[in-house]
Amino acid sequence: MPRPAPKRVGKSRQRLKALNDKDLVVGSATLVLLVSFWLPWYSFGPISVDGLSVHGWLFIAMFDSIVLVVYVLIIAFDVGDLAAQGRLSKDQLLALITGVNLALVVLAFLLKPAGFSWSWGAPLAVAAAAVAFVPFGGPLIRARRRR
Repeated sequence: MPRPAPKRVGKSRQRLKALNDKDLVVGSATLVLLVSFWLPWYSFGPISVDGLSVHGWLFIAMFDSIVLVVYVLIIAFDVGDLAAQGRLSKDQLLALITGVNLALVVLAFLLKPAGFSWSWGAPLAVAAAAVAFVPFGGPLIRARRRR
Protein backbone atom coordinates (compact mmCIF):
# COMPACT_ATOMS: atom_id res chain seq x y z
CA MET A 1 0.00 0.00 0.00
CA PRO A 2 1.64 3.26 -1.10
CA ARG A 3 2.14 5.97 1.50
CA PRO A 4 0.56 9.34 0.86
CA ALA A 5 2.97 11.96 -0.36
CA PRO A 6 4.03 14.44 2.33
CA LYS A 7 2.41 17.82 2.13
CA ARG A 8 4.65 20.31 0.42
CA VAL A 9 5.07 23.59 2.20
CA GLY A 10 5.34 26.57 -0.12
CA LYS A 11 8.45 28.71 -0.08
CA SER A 12 6.53 31.77 1.03
CA ARG A 13 5.13 29.88 4.02
CA GLN A 14 8.64 28.65 4.89
CA ARG A 15 9.93 32.22 4.73
CA LEU A 16 7.17 33.44 7.03
CA LYS A 17 8.02 30.65 9.48
CA ALA A 18 11.63 31.85 9.45
CA LEU A 19 10.52 35.18 10.95
CA ASN A 20 10.30 35.42 14.71
CA ASP A 21 7.08 36.48 16.42
CA LYS A 22 8.25 40.06 16.94
CA ASP A 23 9.03 40.53 13.25
CA LEU A 24 5.66 39.07 12.26
CA VAL A 25 3.80 41.41 14.62
CA VAL A 26 5.75 44.48 13.51
CA GLY A 27 5.40 43.61 9.82
CA SER A 28 1.68 42.85 9.99
CA ALA A 29 0.76 45.83 12.17
CA THR A 30 2.88 48.18 10.06
CA LEU A 31 1.22 46.93 6.89
CA VAL A 32 -2.18 47.70 8.46
CA LEU A 33 -0.85 51.13 9.47
CA LEU A 34 0.39 51.77 5.94
CA VAL A 35 -3.03 50.98 4.46
CA SER A 36 -4.81 53.05 7.12
CA PHE A 37 -3.19 56.29 5.92
CA TRP A 38 -5.58 56.25 2.94
CA LEU A 39 -8.68 55.26 4.90
CA PRO A 40 -11.15 57.89 6.16
CA TRP A 41 -9.70 59.49 9.30
CA TYR A 42 -12.05 62.44 9.70
CA SER A 43 -15.60 63.05 8.57
CA PHE A 44 -17.96 65.99 8.33
CA GLY A 45 -21.39 64.72 7.37
CA PRO A 46 -21.03 62.76 4.13
CA ILE A 47 -17.52 64.14 3.52
CA SER A 48 -14.53 62.16 4.74
CA VAL A 49 -10.80 62.75 4.37
CA ASP A 50 -7.77 60.58 4.94
CA GLY A 51 -4.94 61.34 7.34
CA LEU A 52 -2.41 62.17 4.64
CA SER A 53 -4.67 64.81 3.12
CA VAL A 54 -5.07 66.66 6.41
CA HIS A 55 -1.63 66.17 7.92
CA GLY A 56 1.05 66.28 5.24
CA TRP A 57 3.73 65.38 7.76
CA LEU A 58 2.21 61.90 8.05
CA PHE A 59 4.27 61.14 4.95
CA ILE A 60 7.15 60.65 7.38
CA ALA A 61 5.22 57.85 9.08
CA MET A 62 4.20 56.49 5.68
CA PHE A 63 7.86 56.39 4.59
CA ASP A 64 8.85 54.77 7.92
CA SER A 65 6.12 52.17 7.40
CA ILE A 66 7.38 51.33 3.93
CA VAL A 67 10.91 50.95 5.31
CA LEU A 68 9.64 48.65 8.08
CA VAL A 69 7.66 46.44 5.71
CA VAL A 70 10.64 46.19 3.35
CA TYR A 71 12.91 45.43 6.33
CA VAL A 72 10.69 42.52 7.42
CA LEU A 73 10.61 41.23 3.82
CA ILE A 74 14.41 41.41 3.68
CA ILE A 75 14.58 39.36 6.87
CA ALA A 76 11.99 36.87 5.52
CA PHE A 77 13.83 36.37 2.23
CA ASP A 78 17.16 36.14 4.08
CA VAL A 79 18.71 38.82 1.89
CA GLY A 80 20.51 40.46 4.78
CA ASP A 81 20.06 42.50 7.91
CA LEU A 82 19.98 46.26 7.53
CA ALA A 83 20.60 46.84 11.24
CA ALA A 84 23.78 44.75 11.33
CA GLN A 85 25.97 47.56 10.05
CA GLY A 86 24.64 50.45 12.11
CA ARG A 87 25.30 51.74 15.59
CA LEU A 88 21.90 50.65 16.85
CA SER A 89 20.89 47.07 17.45
CA LYS A 90 17.95 45.67 15.51
CA ASP A 91 15.72 46.03 18.59
CA GLN A 92 16.74 49.64 19.11
CA LEU A 93 16.30 50.50 15.43
CA LEU A 94 12.83 48.96 15.23
CA ALA A 95 11.81 50.55 18.55
CA LEU A 96 12.93 53.93 17.23
CA ILE A 97 11.12 53.68 13.90
CA THR A 98 7.91 52.26 15.37
CA GLY A 99 8.07 54.84 18.17
CA VAL A 100 8.30 57.69 15.65
CA ASN A 101 5.32 56.22 13.81
CA LEU A 102 3.32 55.93 17.02
CA ALA A 103 4.12 59.51 18.05
CA LEU A 104 3.19 60.93 14.64
CA VAL A 105 -0.04 58.94 14.38
CA VAL A 106 -1.15 59.85 17.92
CA LEU A 107 -0.37 63.49 17.21
CA ALA A 108 -2.39 63.36 13.98
CA PHE A 109 -5.23 61.68 15.85
CA LEU A 110 -5.27 64.40 18.50
CA LEU A 111 -5.02 67.27 15.99
CA LYS A 112 -8.45 66.66 14.52
CA PRO A 113 -9.59 69.44 12.15
CA ALA A 114 -12.20 71.80 13.61
CA GLY A 115 -15.75 70.74 12.83
CA PHE A 116 -14.77 67.21 11.83
CA SER A 117 -15.32 64.04 13.79
CA TRP A 118 -13.12 60.97 13.79
CA SER A 119 -13.80 58.24 11.30
CA TRP A 120 -12.74 54.62 11.59
CA GLY A 121 -9.32 54.98 9.92
CA ALA A 122 -7.82 57.14 12.67
CA PRO A 123 -8.40 54.73 15.60
CA LEU A 124 -7.27 51.84 13.38
CA ALA A 125 -4.02 53.69 12.64
CA VAL A 126 -3.41 54.41 16.35
CA ALA A 127 -4.06 50.77 17.25
CA ALA A 128 -1.81 49.47 14.45
CA ALA A 129 1.01 51.87 15.40
CA ALA A 130 0.73 50.85 19.06
CA VAL A 131 0.74 47.13 18.23
CA ALA A 132 3.81 47.61 16.00
CA PHE A 133 5.63 49.50 18.77
CA VAL A 134 5.02 47.08 21.66
CA PRO A 135 7.29 44.12 20.65
CA PHE A 136 10.47 46.22 20.48
CA GLY A 137 9.61 49.44 22.32
CA GLY A 138 8.01 47.77 25.35
CA PRO A 139 11.12 45.87 26.46
CA LEU A 140 13.33 48.94 25.99
CA ILE A 141 10.98 51.07 28.11
CA ARG A 142 10.91 48.41 30.84
CA ALA A 143 14.72 48.16 30.78
CA ARG A 144 15.05 51.95 31.17
CA ARG A 145 12.66 51.96 34.14
CA ARG A 146 14.70 49.29 35.96
CA ARG A 147 17.83 51.46 35.91
